[in-house]
Amino acid sequence: MFDFKRATVVQRILKDKVSIASFEGPVSYVAGCDLTFLNPFKTPTMGIASFVVLKYPEIDVVEKVWVSGKVDIPYVPGFLGFREIPLLLKAYAKLSQRPDVTIVDGHGITHPRGLGVASHFGVVLGIPTIGCAKKPLYGKFEIPGMEKGDFSFIYDDVGEKIGVVLRTKTGVKPVYISPGHLINVESALEIVKNLVVSYKLPEPTRMAHNFLQEVRKHIRAEIKE
Repeated sequence: MFDFKRATVVQRILKDKVSIASFEGPVSYVAGCDLTFLNPFKTPTMGIASFVVLKYPEIDVVEKVWVSGKVDIPYVPGFLGFREIPLLLKAYAKLSQRPDVTIVDGHGITHPRGLGVASHFGVVLGIPTIGCAKKPLYGKFEIPGMEKGDFSFIYDDVGEKIGVVLRTKTGVKPVYISPGHLINVESALEIVKNLVVSYKLPEPTRMAHNFLQEVRKHIRAEIKE
């Protein structure tokens, strides 16, 4: 049985290790990562994690890797890191080209305890990370304008800037960007904006997601055989 009280203590300890600072670069390679489950409503289940590394700012694919494995921690909002990070670490270890910045499909410091999956992952590895989530989790903000590039800042309960709501495509729901580790709000926003092409999601996480779906179909086909 997963001990969520103990996990809360761990989050508070790791949160104190998060460093939010101006990113000095340079950025030559950016990675996106994602994780899916063969049966997301069942625990334990099989999880599949992927990484895609891109040349920056050209957005050319350099490398793709994936791993699979048993996941026996249930999904509980606010504790996503404990469920996903073990497989993400295994996938990251397979990379030949280590990225300068990794964009995680989830939140960074825009989290009730300041440690979303992007921050958790960044602290564990000691690498710069950015959280880019599809839905808000924590913080106060105003909805930005409807045009691509419109954005508004996210603030915590004491008024400190912790993230950005960015409209990446005109008339489409925004994404929620926040520093994970070793980067600040402004640098995270600039990098993500430079990685948005024609879709809602920045290319690293979009490509990681699409690659993951291909792998998932292949694994399901093998299981049926």
